[in-house]
Amino acid sequence: MSFALDAMIEGRISNYVRQRRRVDYLTQSGVAIAEMLLEKRNNVSAASAADEQEDRWKKPALRLKRGQSAVVEESIEDGVVQVEIIPEEARWNVNLLVGSAYDEVWERIFENAGIPQEYFSELIDCWNDWIDEDSLPANDGAEDDYYETLDPPYLARNRQIDTVDELQLIKGFGEAVLHGGILNPEENNEELQIQVRGIKELFTTYGNGKINVNSAPMEVLMTIPGVDEITAGAIIEEREGAYANVSTLARSGAGGSASALNVEGALNEEEEEDYSFKSTGDFMSRIPGLDTGVSRFVDTQAKTFRLVIKGESAGITHKIEAIAEFDGKSVRYLKWREDP
Repeated sequence: MSFALDAMIEGRISNYVRQRRRVDYLTQSGVAIAEMLLEKRNNVSAASAADEQEDRWKKPALRLKRGQSAVVEESIEDGVVQVEIIPEEARWNVNLLVGSAYDEVWERIFENAGIPQEYFSELIDCWNDWIDEDSLPANDGAEDDYYETLDPPYLARNRQIDTVDELQLIKGFGEAVLHGGILNPEENNEELQIQVRGIKELFTTYGNGKINVNSAPMEVLMTIPGVDEITAGAIIEEREGAYANVSTLARSGAGGSASALNVEGALNEEEEEDYSFKSTGDFMSRIPGLDTGVSRFVDTQAKTFRLVIKGESAGITHKIEAIAEFDGKSVRYLKWREDP
């Protein structure tokens, strides 16, 4: 019985090792797919006659070329690998949100997170004190003399941060501010407790400090000064061609004689259209009612990408997250993290 038990355990371990190795190979193939798409985006053309069957990488490469996100899912034997490539400029580079010129951006971020206005000044001043090079605290800020009183004590960084998680070391930027929750847990009266949304996912430590309007999600677009919820929705609909798709379907059904083939043809036709914003000027002209000041906060291209690669087989998963740049010849990784 002991021998049989040992054999069974060893068999299961061997089977797990084989399956895990297969999943590792899946994620490695996902890395190769991501690098290929980043290289292909420089040369891909919408005018190419190749259809989806002849060149199945054309559509995701075109999306990357247009500054948009791309998702690819490949089935390999009994496993699946999913590759998601997201322009990192779809978030604010927090290291560049420094000084009074960006106070309005911080205010919009805090406002959309549900943080009361009386907290704004302290949070902004403490952030600026954390990243500036001097040791003189701002009006509501904090420098070494505050952080040295903590347990354990530490010093203000006085330079750019390496990860967004470091924000939690700054006075005022607690767990609730970054990840969401109750801002004032010391308040016993539940009616007076302040529930806020986390701001961590709005930030990165890469990029040029401008928001890529071709890929930024709704919650990021709403933090751009001069962009409210309605305008943010209009931006997403415009860049994805939502209005054009609805119009095309309406035309194909005119007269009550539209067939399923007509509708499908209309959808396929629209899939080849490019509704992305070609430049900041193009963006400003296509979104009505925007203040001219919005242009200094936005961009339409991507140079840095977040890769999320997940392989799965026989119930085993392996995930890789990386930050990558493509210099025109090769991919350079700025950050790499994978599940153990």
